[in-house]
Amino acid sequence: MSRLSGTLRLLLFGALAITYVALFQTSSSENKQPRASRDDIWWKPATELPYPSEDSEEFRLSNVNCPQGLPTLEESNVAVSGLELSLFLDLPGASSVVFIGDRRGFVGTRKGQVFGFDEAKLLPRASLDLSANTSTEMDQGLLGMTISPDSDWLYINRTDSDGDSVVTAHSVDHLDLSLGSGKEIIVVDQPSAMHNGGDLAFGPDGYLYVSFGDGGGLGDPFGNGQDNLTPLGSVLRLTVEPSSWPPHAPAPGNPELGFGSDPRIWVSGVRNPFRFSFDPFTGDLWLTDLGQQCVEELNVLDASEAGVNLGWNLVEGSRPFLGEVSNSLRSPDFEYRHARGRCAIIGGLVVRNGPHPALEGRYLFSDLCGGELMMLDADNPDYVTVLDLSVSQPLGFAIDLEGLPYVVDMAKGVWLLTNSS
Repeated sequence: MSRLSGTLRLLLFGALAITYVALFQTSSSENKQPRASRDDIWWKPATELPYPSEDSEEFRLSNVNCPQGLPTLEESNVAVSGLELSLFLDLPGASSVVFIGDRRGFVGTRKGQVFGFDEAKLLPRASLDLSANTSTEMDQGLLGMTISPDSDWLYINRTDSDGDSVVTAHSVDHLDLSLGSGKEIIVVDQPSAMHNGGDLAFGPDGYLYVSFGDGGGLGDPFGNGQDNLTPLGSVLRLTVEPSSWPPHAPAPGNPELGFGSDPRIWVSGVRNPFRFSFDPFTGDLWLTDLGQQCVEELNVLDASEAGVNLGWNLVEGSRPFLGEVSNSLRSPDFEYRHARGRCAIIGGLVVRNGPHPALEGRYLFSDLCGGELMMLDADNPDYVTVLDLSVSQPLGFAIDLEGLPYVVDMAKGVWLLTNSS
């Protein structure tokens, strides 16, 4: 066998060296940083979910008359001197607002656009436009926003063009209020365009809480409310780090809910937890849940109640539905039946050091069908004060860094509640 020429030996040695380096670098990089896959953060049902049948028991129970004796909203109309609403941001279609400074922040629209504002003035161009990949049928859309504790990331909960719930994190430029294109944190398949939940907020413990509804259908025909294998029908509690992969994980201290249960679940048994907030003084979670055809409810949960089952679809509030009221189900702190033009509770926040003494320590909320601003005394939940103030389409509430409360109105924009006296 003839010997290779010097030139051929040099070429062969070079090719082997390049191959070795490439293999080493590939192996090294893969060991240091696993390949990111959307499937790592995407919940999908194990089997294709069937659409609900009109002959199901859930459908039948959703079309019966409400029983007698359900709690009514006992109200007292009060005109508080000096308390008034003024339009803070003129933006029809608004669905959520967050503050990152004095009169500075971001407001999102249901269609998927996010605008920065400074000194109560909207910037001329959207800081972020997700409208091409945001669905807006029924309960869908850009539903919730929150800011990270360090104000460096804006988190958004919305339904994408496929109708799935997607939580994304967008880097914040504090100088010009621009936003990064976003990093996906969690994706959840939705079986329908109804009951998507959609809120999110950082708790006093620094973890991200995210709400998802039961996925829709009359009476929860998919059974998600009582299924701890799915994030649907639950509030999750997560650690989040947008710059890492995976970008979320179950928060430490989450409850153990049984074999195979989703370790991210903090609270289960909800139908459509569209809005929730934390009391800045006590840290309690104030969680509203939109009812089926009879009852709207509010639950005030402290940190020791991790893992509680709020009952849906066994019960609707304190009303038996597919099951019965039992000690294993956590009863609502406040509820009211659909009556007097009210149909969907819209929370809500506890006002502390606010603009008027009448609001101090009260939970401020509304109803989508009524539109009045109402206050609930946490120590006396049977008594509700209805203010002589209202908006057309309330979708939520917010509070700025000075403690001033705001109402998000999809018909007009964002209203500021002030004391003019």
